[in-house]
Amino acid sequence: MFVIILTTNEVGVTLAAIIITLLNELPLEYLKICIRIAQLKEQECQAAVEDVMYMLIFYKFSDLRVPLVPKLSRCMYNCRLEIWPSKDWELESIHSIEVLEVVRDHISAVIGLRADSSVTDNWATTEIQQLHLGRLYAASILYGYFLKSASSRHQLERCLTLVHQKRLNHRNSLQFLDLLPCGIKSLVLGRFSDVQSVPLGQGPGRQEKDLEELRCYVMGFDPETLQRCAKPRSKEAAHLIERHSCALFGDEQTGIPQTDEVIRTSFSSLKRLVLEAVAFGSFLWDIEEYVDTVYKLKDN
Repeated sequence: MFVIILTTNEVGVTLAAIIITLLNELPLEYLKICIRIAQLKEQECQAAVEDVMYMLIFYKFSDLRVPLVPKLSRCMYNCRLEIWPSKDWELESIHSIEVLEVVRDHISAVIGLRADSSVTDNWATTEIQQLHLGRLYAASILYGYFLKSASSRHQLERCLTLVHQKRLNHRNSLQFLDLLPCGIKSLVLGRFSDVQSVPLGQGPGRQEKDLEELRCYVMGFDPETLQRCAKPRSKEAAHLIERHSCALFGDEQTGIPQTDEVIRTSFSSLKRLVLEAVAFGSFLWDIEEYVDTVYKLKDN
């Protein structure tokens, strides 16, 4: 009888220990579940924001009457890729003159097609690996993003410089007029009021100077500034580039880009892809800037 009572007590102690252990572990497990639910909600929210950003980019292309290139497998026949119509003019129209010249330099560098190429050169064919084409497309998106960031930065710095110069010129003019006699000062001020001023920076040859300024400005970036301008500021933008590239070049079932397929295409189609990618990156910079004022995006 004593042994049975002892065994019962041991069982009771064991059960009590199990209950205490469960009570101690339950809040931790509950906390883990809450954290997991919060993570899932955050992922859903991020996906929704990315969808909104993508739709805004799609709207910008629609406003240009330029359809985005569909999945490449739908544009290919017997390993031959052709994208028609080219829509080169529409895709180039979104850029300023100085930015467009830099974009044309990029096209010439990555596909070997000069800006003054003939129609025959445009329709000449070449072979390219699909994986390399996908990387070229993604890199061109980042290049368009970089150009938009760099050109905006360049415009801002130039405006600040012009404002500073204008203030200095105005201050020097006032100091000069204060040194003149009263009669001569009135005559000078009267003469100045009759002269039509020419806006600063709009003289002949200004466009050529702008082209050189932008090129030199971009080439003068140090590695840190270059990385900061080329890197997407938000995780949503970086993920959107990845999703869009995989949707365009990925396999129908897995979405993973194929690596071993070599396709034949024309330089005109390659130019169309690069121009679209650069425009996508430029639009992405604008949309990211806009969305971030409404919803705080995650820093990349």
